[in-house]
Amino acid sequence: MRILVAGASGFVGARLCRALELDGHEVRAMTRRPEQYTGSGTAVAGEVADEASLRAALEGCAVAYYLVHSLDSADFEQRDAEGARTFSAAAVAAGVGHIVYLGGLGNDDEALSRHLRSRHQVEELLAADGVPVTVLRAGIVVGHGGISWELTRQLVEHLPVMVTPRWVETRTQPIAVDDVVRYLVEVLRVPAARGRTFEVGGPDILQYRSMLQRVAALEGRRLLVLPVPLLSPRLSSLWLALVTDVDLQTGRSLVDSMTNEVVVRDESLRQLLPFTLRSYDEMVLDALAERAAEKRSSRHVLLDRLSTGLVGRGPRHAGVSAEDLGRRRRVVLAGGLVGTALLRRSLTRPPGSAAFYGWTLSVASTWLIGGLTSGPLHLGRLPARNEMLRRPVVAPVATGVAAFGLFYAGALVARRLPVLDEAIASVLRFADAGSTPLVLATTLANGAAEEVFFRGALYAAVGERHQVAVSTAAYTAVTLATRNPALVLAAGVMGSLFSLQRRASGGIQAPLVTHLTWSALMLRHLPQLFRRSGARRN
Repeated sequence: MRILVAGASGFVGARLCRALELDGHEVRAMTRRPEQYTGSGTAVAGEVADEASLRAALEGCAVAYYLVHSLDSADFEQRDAEGARTFSAAAVAAGVGHIVYLGGLGNDDEALSRHLRSRHQVEELLAADGVPVTVLRAGIVVGHGGISWELTRQLVEHLPVMVTPRWVETRTQPIAVDDVVRYLVEVLRVPAARGRTFEVGGPDILQYRSMLQRVAALEGRRLLVLPVPLLSPRLSSLWLALVTDVDLQTGRSLVDSMTNEVVVRDESLRQLLPFTLRSYDEMVLDALAERAAEKRSSRHVLLDRLSTGLVGRGPRHAGVSAEDLGRRRRVVLAGGLVGTALLRRSLTRPPGSAAFYGWTLSVASTWLIGGLTSGPLHLGRLPARNEMLRRPVVAPVATGVAAFGLFYAGALVARRLPVLDEAIASVLRFADAGSTPLVLATTLANGAAEEVFFRGALYAAVGERHQVAVSTAAYTAVTLATRNPALVLAAGVMGSLFSLQRRASGGIQAPLVTHLTWSALMLRHLPQLFRRSGARRN
């Protein structure tokens, strides 16, 4: 039969379209951008707020799946209600005989969160015009790309110790995304399921704390969870936004729902559609395996075709011949030796002199030329949908500001240590002696060139296991040529940060933005601090 899936490009929708097509149905995949759709089924344009577009998309369809939610909007309740009303009216006008909706678990007798209350309201609105609606209420759906699962995975992978609110003690009944999709497909075969509301969940009822700890155990990690009763939902959502890539509004909606226990109380669908459900451990392993497979595919297929020039997103070593890798390493070694010698030479020139600027720019040119001629570099935006950089500028800028704050605090201590005080002051003389625009331009040019070389070319020339350690060590070792302990210390600290950013983001964009932000702030504020220090000493 002809079936429309509203929300076809989403986490569940993409899998459902594929399953329905394999089951022999003619699938219409409704999306706001059909020209960009690459999944199963035939892409059709549609917007839940536009009844005319819905009627066109629904024309000739016997069944429609409604998988649309607006968690990332502050007014999601209003938007979801309006979308459900419009979809219901369009379904009647198009002659659709059956709607299937994936909603949320939760007892109507309890004080539900806005998120769950909205899900239940959508059920009623979809059925308001008389089309039979089959509702499947689910709790956390676990699978690669799902928001709730990504929240869990990223918390475990980013934080070995978690200070958490009381919602970690709430019980839930997670279900594998493949099991949800199977239910969604098979309810069409059961006439007794038409127009009814069912609850679905996996075989395990777990506290959120247990879910986090089991994911950590499966990944071979250690995790300590410390519940704090005073952590409010708003503070919880801010915390989640800082340590995961889930946006603040979505995080707030999810946290609100985590205070509600979501477990299956009605097992009637299990009697109509009995099959073996995946355990929590099995669904977690499936999600991790799918993520790993997608990353391998992205690197070996998509990235390999784009690995040209500075903005090419090529793989680290996949598809790179031994000859090319050897050439890259020779270029990096030569560039490193020449750049180190030039750096030492530049800091022996008089501060503010033309010779100083000439030698300093020659250092930047060496790093830049060495980086660009060594081979393709990674910018950091992977083409795969789930590997796009989140907040590609704001987050690195914020990191640079935070790093400056730590260094400024450290400088307050360094002023009291004669060796570091003199070491920092000797470097800042170069800033005081020259014109501000020229000093700033020189500093930023060197910062950008260093990232191209050390987190671009050198990073790509190192084996997979040692990239962070080797690039940090090399960056620190180069500054030994200056014989300045303050510069060596700064290189060790910031080199570690830049290298970790490079590994986390897949390219040089994040460390480059952080480096430039940090450098500009250091140049703007640190000389003033040490001028005041010198004035007091005098």
